Amino acid sequence: MIKVKDLSFSYNGHDEALKNVTFDIKKGSWISILGHNGSGKSTLSKLMVGLLTPSKGHIEIDGLLLNDENLLEIRKKIGIVFQNPDNQFVGVTVKHDIAFGLENQRVPHEEMKEKINYYANLVGMQDFLNKEPHQLSGGQKQRVAIAGALAMEQDVLILDEATSMLDPEGTLEIVELIKKLNQTYHKTIITITHDLSFATQSDELIVLKGGEMILKGTPKEVFKQEDVLKSSHLELPFELSVYNEALKDEKINKKVVEALWAFNSKM
Repeated sequence: MIKVKDLSFSYNGHDEALKNVTFDIKKGSWISILGHNGSGKSTLSKLMVGLLTPSKGHIEIDGLLLNDENLLEIRKKIGIVFQNPDNQFVGVTVKHDIAFGLENQRVPHEEMKEKINYYANLVGMQDFLNKEPHQLSGGQKQRVAIAGALAMEQDVLILDEATSMLDPEGTLEIVELIKKLNQTYHKTIITITHDLSFATQSDELIVLKGGEMILKGTPKEVFKQEDVLKSSHLELPFELSVYNEALKDEKINKKVVEALWAFNSKM
């Protein structure tokens, strides 16, 4: 569904924020793009929605080359939710915020009302439609931002550090919503994060360092490369470090090791 080929980008024309990045993302999958600050992961997300133009390489979405000619069509397919929920709220109330993109598309009023109610219900914000931004928690604001993106009925949703400014309760709300969107509604989800516990639940991981892709694979495959992750300033959570150590110990029952992984991936 998404093909990224030899993608490079520079903000100043000299230093490359991304260098020859290539990967594919299958329809209906959940991919996490990992990296420390400055790794290029947020730059990559902006390139995938056409907010930046690559200096080299290309992106294809559903067979369409991402360029000026196809940009409007591609933005019907892919949306993005950014890190800070306060910066995303553009409406006076939840209802107006979800309606914002629909108004820009000139969706008829009755159809717009139906979509607002449907997507507010989907993200669990149906009882908050007349609430103002200051009356919402961080997690609730993020859910409103996601509802606004979903109302555009795009197949792909990018969440750029969508949990980094939330408390544990807000993070759990968003994680459960992502699972629902991916598993029940079959949305293709791309999460940009440095939280390895969160990334455990993805189908596949892409790890960036200094603008280059250094690892790609399932969480199990990637997290076995603990030294590579540490060199990228990505520390495995304690339970995953224990899992890796247990794999090396021939005296430990491998069923116990797999149970440890299964437990962690459901957290």
